[in-house]
Amino acid sequence: MSYLYLILCVAFLMMSWENVRNDAALAQSSIPSEAIRLRILANSDSAVDQATKRVVRDAVVQAMNGWAAGPQTIEEARAALRSHLGEIEAIVARTLQDRGFSYRYKAELGQVAFPTKVYGEQVYPAGDYEALLITLGEGKGQNWWCVLFPPLCFLDSSSGDAAPKAEAAAAVADSKPDQLSKADAGKASAVAADAPAEAGQAPEAKFFIWELIKSFFSFLRGLFA
Repeated sequence: MSYLYLILCVAFLMMSWENVRNDAALAQSSIPSEAIRLRILANSDSAVDQATKRVVRDAVVQAMNGWAAGPQTIEEARAALRSHLGEIEAIVARTLQDRGFSYRYKAELGQVAFPTKVYGEQVYPAGDYEALLITLGEGKGQNWWCVLFPPLCFLDSSSGDAAPKAEAAAAVADSKPDQLSKADAGKASAVAADAPAEAGQAPEAKFFIWELIKSFFSFLRGLFA
């Protein structure tokens, strides 16, 4: 019985810790005025090109993990990005080559056109924003974006559309270049519309937690067997 109490306490502590982390991420879910974004444009909307975009994203973000958090000012961030542009393009080239693609690619830092974006609880109007733009092939497919400086890209590795409340910690979004404010406004409205559905998913979440506890029991039994 003491093991049961211990496991329950550990489970509650784990859930509390996750809540604290999520709250901290949500508190940072606004883009400061001095920021540099990352935008990756896929060659097309085909399943293969979209999958390739995500592989490139993962490779680039993984490489940036080693240095993107270092700059403390936007000037330092610009300098770091410029000094690593060759490395970033080499990563893109290698990733495309490994997947058997020969289409062109480009990485550049400058003013980049963005559609209206919803990030956390903030709406950012369409316009030109400073960003590192990685274009794959024709660059006509859905794009992935996040905030490089401050380094919000690295809070979480998951992705979603226009980063609504439940995805604010992810600091990323996928959207079509030609779907501007109307589409994004619809997504923002969908957050409120989906609230009842999320509430209805609570039993599934509880079932998952119960499965987690049972797995932990099995793990302990394995230790003492």
